[in-house]
Amino acid sequence: MKDILLKEVKIRAVNVPLKSPIISHLGTFDSWPYLCVDVVTNNNIVGNSYIGPYLKEYLPSIASTIRVLSKSYENKTIEPYSFYQHSMKSLSLLGFKGIALYGLAALDIAFWDAFAKIHKKPFANLLGGSIKKNIKSYNSRGLWLIENNKIAKEAETLKKEGDFKALKLRIGRDSYKQDIKAYNEVIKGAGSDTIIMSDFNQCFTTNEAIRRCHDLDNIGFYWFEEPIQYNMLEDMKKICKEIKTPITLGENFHGPKDAHDALLNKSCDMIMPDLMRIGGVSAWLKTASIAESFNAEVSTHLYPEVSAHLMCLTPTAEWLEWVDWANPIIKDPYVVKNGSIIIPDKPGFGFEWNEGIISKYKVDL
Repeated sequence: MKDILLKEVKIRAVNVPLKSPIISHLGTFDSWPYLCVDVVTNNNIVGNSYIGPYLKEYLPSIASTIRVLSKSYENKTIEPYSFYQHSMKSLSLLGFKGIALYGLAALDIAFWDAFAKIHKKPFANLLGGSIKKNIKSYNSRGLWLIENNKIAKEAETLKKEGDFKALKLRIGRDSYKQDIKAYNEVIKGAGSDTIIMSDFNQCFTTNEAIRRCHDLDNIGFYWFEEPIQYNMLEDMKKICKEIKTPITLGENFHGPKDAHDALLNKSCDMIMPDLMRIGGVSAWLKTASIAESFNAEVSTHLYPEVSAHLMCLTPTAEWLEWVDWANPIIKDPYVVKNGSIIIPDKPGFGFEWNEGIISKYKVDL
């Protein structure tokens, strides 16, 4: 096969309205910003990726890091893992966390997408997995800190969207009784057979978290997510020792080492890396191996399209988090049926851009 070379990298920014607002302890969001990256090769194969860095004000700085990182690979053969290793060394000047890592993640995902397309295979199949693997998914796009009298109806709607067997509820309300009421409202709307994950979004001090988790420990939550600030590993270890319900961390891990440190310190029972913050596909694969060595379950955070492929390659794969926030920018979005995500039998990660929507919600960089 003739070498396929990187010709150019195109970056576009959008700010997409959400169907319903995100209301959490970290803020209220009516829209979600994305950087859409195209890696264009000399034979016009295009690798696609997107990242969503929470605030549109972050988009220009991350786009700048992508441009700087990509210059090293112009007119070079597409070699995603080699590119990743080289880029990580180059980040020693800027730092291994934050916007530089996010930029690398966007490039890494796009390079792997192009690489799989060059070989005309779905990414998971290219690495020896199977896209036919059953990837159980939970609906996470709703059940934010809304009024309790609205929860049952929303839970019913969310469950029906893909015949989901599991939903995520945001908790940490003014009292534990309100959290219990919210839990019961989900059961009322979605049914008693529904698995319910929970997320505190780092809202408590350590002592507050221990008290609240004790109060909720026996009602049936599948896990407690980030009850305190994510990087307070010693305090997280205390909580894990106190509480029976599994504790999960990971959406704020910046690189595989963060996952290793948390698991080694016994600061969580399971992990849920975020594809952008962990550093992209290459970093995810490293993290999956780390988790396997600790026999710790791995779930995902956002980015369901690429994450679905990665779950096919993750030995201790647990749950895929489903949100549809990026669906408008994707021509043929992934779907969930009978509670499992369906991976299309297409080369790469199997998605292309909805150009009309990208033009409509374009943000200048």
